[in-house]
Amino acid sequence: MRKATIRSRLIIGFCLVTIPLTILLLLNSLYATKVIHSQLAVSNKNLLTMYMNNTDSILDEINKFLYKTAKQDTNLISLSEYDKNSFEYYDKKIHVVNELNLNSTYYNAADVLFAYSSKHDELLIAPQQLVPYDKKQAIQAKLLEILKDRSMVQKNNQWTLVKLDQEYGLVRIVDTDYKSYIGAWIDLSRLILPFQHLSEDNRVQAMFVSNAGEAVTELPNEHLEDQSKLINWSQYMNQPQKIYNIIKLKEPYFLVDQQSKFADIRLVLMIPEKDLLEGLTFFKQLNYLIPLLVVIILILYLVFLQRSIVKPIHNLIQGMRKVRTGNLSVRLEEHNLAEFILINETFNDMAEEIEHLKIDVYEEHIQTQKAELKHLQAQIHPHFFMNSLNIVFNLAQIKNFELIQTMALHLVKFFRFTTRTHLLTVKLSEELEHISNYLIIQSLRFPDNLAYEVNIASELEDYSIPPLTVQPLVENALIHGFTIKHVEPFKVSIHVTLDPLMPDEYILIRVMDNGKGIASEVLEVLQSNQYYQSEEGHIGLSNVLRRCRLYYKSEVSLTFENTVPKGAIVSLRLPRNV
Repeated sequence: MRKATIRSRLIIGFCLVTIPLTILLLLNSLYATKVIHSQLAVSNKNLLTMYMNNTDSILDEINKFLYKTAKQDTNLISLSEYDKNSFEYYDKKIHVVNELNLNSTYYNAADVLFAYSSKHDELLIAPQQLVPYDKKQAIQAKLLEILKDRSMVQKNNQWTLVKLDQEYGLVRIVDTDYKSYIGAWIDLSRLILPFQHLSEDNRVQAMFVSNAGEAVTELPNEHLEDQSKLINWSQYMNQPQKIYNIIKLKEPYFLVDQQSKFADIRLVLMIPEKDLLEGLTFFKQLNYLIPLLVVIILILYLVFLQRSIVKPIHNLIQGMRKVRTGNLSVRLEEHNLAEFILINETFNDMAEEIEHLKIDVYEEHIQTQKAELKHLQAQIHPHFFMNSLNIVFNLAQIKNFELIQTMALHLVKFFRFTTRTHLLTVKLSEELEHISNYLIIQSLRFPDNLAYEVNIASELEDYSIPPLTVQPLVENALIHGFTIKHVEPFKVSIHVTLDPLMPDEYILIRVMDNGKGIASEVLEVLQSNQYYQSEEGHIGLSNVLRRCRLYYKSEVSLTFENTVPKGAIVSLRLPRNV
């Protein structure tokens, strides 16, 4: 698991202090803004309630007038008693129209007052003077459509919202119970006009919204009008627990609404939030800047930490890592803080002392390695010396002096090579020449029963190798595979080539024979590398591996395998580039 660093701990400590304070400050700001919103909402809600009550009083007055006329106006009630072409009907109709025109002046909030005779299917209207002719015709057609629909008339027991082209109006129809009706049409776009001039700069926006959440009047601001059409107003309505909402249009708007008592409409008031919080704008913007200021302070804090603490500690850690990897020449630079001056001086003194100690130890180690190499090389001498004396003894027994002379010549060459203990390496060609002397000696001991073959790639003749590296491999082949046969001689083949798998990195020395192979239990020991760990019974092989690893200081491998149908192969892989 990755451990924490000083930098991370310092940053965490800084954040643990600043973040809660910043959050507390922001929460305090939000709470203050919410309190101000609530107070403004109450104030504007009261104002809006007063406006809505004024509107409701207008609707109520017109409603009372319609009821009074429907129950008391004899001219209206008696319209259905006469034929349409009779003088009495005409006279009653004139009185009704005059009465409507007279009252339209008093109830000027109604765009149209109308009466309707269902028996004669005739609509009588008294429009306001400001209603254009084409709009009057459209209202008249819409009223006839409504009055002819009995279901619409029966449901019209209160002010009903009606759509006319792209505008909306309120319609109230009262039945006289004598096949005649009286009613009023109020254009909402005219009814909202007084509320659209609540501020001199028209910053305060007012509109009517149906209970279904549809805007039924337009906003004077065209940009806001386009945006308001995309809003589902129902989500802001019918929320008794909330006295205000914040709506996002071109800018945040403070929204309050009030339901009408007599119609399915709500008066909505929208005020730019920044106008309400005009005195607190600076502090609100400051609250938004606080997180940025905290980030800037954190960056400056990190720069300060980086230069004063983190960088010196990082340099110290880097120096320690370099020392651990063996670079003892590293030294730390001077610092202006007293603590780091002491640390750096102590580190530099220790590094210098370790460097001197390591040089001394390294020189001593080199001498020890050289002594160990010579000792391991010398271990082979008595091992082979006993075998060679045994060969001479056998030749003396048979009194073959010519072979003894030949044997003596090759023994001289052999021991001349092996007694050069001052040499740490020899050429591979010299090593193989020594092996040839060794095999000639062995073939003199077993004439007609031993043959050998030595092949080496020309580019590897000058390759450096510890002396007496190949001889134990050949001895191993003789020990485990040699038997006296009358059919064919025991043959040892030595091939030195580049490693076929990795020719640029390794060379391969292979010693092959056609003997009986290595016994399974011995092969298991050799393949498990136990002979190297125990060094019991395989002194030569363990010496080969140990000397090669001391010399090459890299990967060296020695493998053993039996071949089919007979024989064995011992492969020594050495690094090509020393």
